[in-house]
Amino acid sequence: MSAAFLTLLYTPSVYEHQLQSSSRLVNGWIWDKRSSDPRYISSASIQWEDVYKSMQNLNVGEQKLSVGLLNFNRTEFSAWTHMLPESDFSVIRLEHANESITWQTLYPEWIDEEEETEIPSCPSLPDPSFSRATHFDVVAVKLPCTRVAGWSRDVARLHLQLSAAKLAAATARGNRGIHVLFVTDCFPIPNLFSCKDLVKREGNAWMYKPDVKALKEKLRLPVGSCELAVPLNAKGKFTTR
Repeated sequence: MSAAFLTLLYTPSVYEHQLQSSSRLVNGWIWDKRSSDPRYISSASIQWEDVYKSMQNLNVGEQKLSVGLLNFNRTEFSAWTHMLPESDFSVIRLEHANESITWQTLYPEWIDEEEETEIPSCPSLPDPSFSRATHFDVVAVKLPCTRVAGWSRDVARLHLQLSAAKLAAATARGNRGIHVLFVTDCFPIPNLFSCKDLVKREGNAWMYKPDVKALKEKLRLPVGSCELAVPLNAKGKFTTR
């Protein structure tokens, strides 16, 4: 059976044309040598004036703005703290996906319908590491983009956006909600962060305010088509006791 189903994280190829121009290779991710994994390195040049404009007018009352940073390097972390000196920053740690996990693993072209008993599953993508008592006003993420055909079918990019969604869903402050800022030269996943939730864009800084309840529902969906087909004999295991 063809795996052309519309799952949560399928990104239409039309968005592959949403690219910006300038780039600069960044090396050395915050406090973790494993972060030198080239799949996660972003070549996006951060225009700090655009980032600042995106962060303006965020109303957090009398509290300090709390920002979670994912996939920024040491120099960029320092720039964040200088740009918003009155804010609190937390570095989010994220184990990288196993190199054996490919886009084809998550979205196989064909699913074997003749399998009678085995329940299909997707490989595990590590969750971000943070305290469950943490609350953020903004989750900021720097995304890689290969800037070539098929850039949206990138496991590291998918992993980072899933992690941003999980952080937003878990750390939002009640009715205040949460903002998610992507620094990227390519369009973020529209099926996860929809256009209607995009509140501001300045250059390659994309600021979203997602509906937290809707985001949690999306995160319950399969990561890829690798989980879509459950054999008939296996289905009985879910319906009989």
